[in-house]
Amino acid sequence: MRAIALLMLLVVLGACSSGNVQDTPSKASGFKALTSTDGALQFQVPEHWAASELNPDAAVQARDPDTEAYGMVIEDPRKPLKDYTLERFADVQMEQLVTRLGLASLSAPKKVQVDGKDAVQYQLKGFFDQIEVVYLFTFAETPDRFLKVVTWSLASEFEDNKEVLEQVAASVRELKGLPSPTPEPSNTTDPAVVPTQQGPGAFDRDPNA
Repeated sequence: MRAIALLMLLVVLGACSSGNVQDTPSKASGFKALTSTDGALQFQVPEHWAASELNPDAAVQARDPDTEAYGMVIEDPRKPLKDYTLERFADVQMEQLVTRLGLASLSAPKKVQVDGKDAVQYQLKGFFDQIEVVYLFTFAETPDRFLKVVTWSLASEFEDNKEVLEQVAASVRELKGLPSPTPEPSNTTDPAVVPTQQGPGAFDRDPNA
């Protein structure tokens, strides 16, 4: 029953997508690199994780079916959001999210590193269809993109998965910039988030926000 319920738990937080994924060996012991099909974005996941189709808007995404841990990277081109700082981008995303989930707790923003650069991370515990899930939302930036890195698992499995989820988030890197002209996102105003019922825990913007 839990697996069936998780398939109803897709929470979408979106943007432009390149699709995933190319699987290559990693220098990190026990990890492999997954690269978006356009070769622009990459993250490192444990070798037993599998590329997955959790969210059509994610550039790279994977899951561990054994421990019910998940990770994905979603990109937003910076050009339409040129007035945003990383902190504002993260604040807007989280504010919209917590108004739409049954929220149990939300951490204060934490400064972390993604690919050796400053990033912002929140830990959110919430409910969807009475299932308790813990998410790590990590927001990073490159010259061309804002990156939303979402890693999560069932609350009951989170402490066992936390270290790996943090490692996956920290490993995200941009391999090449956006082509010119920059593609427009689906909504160039404040990005909002909405829950849908398609699967276990991804994210997309509300086009009506």
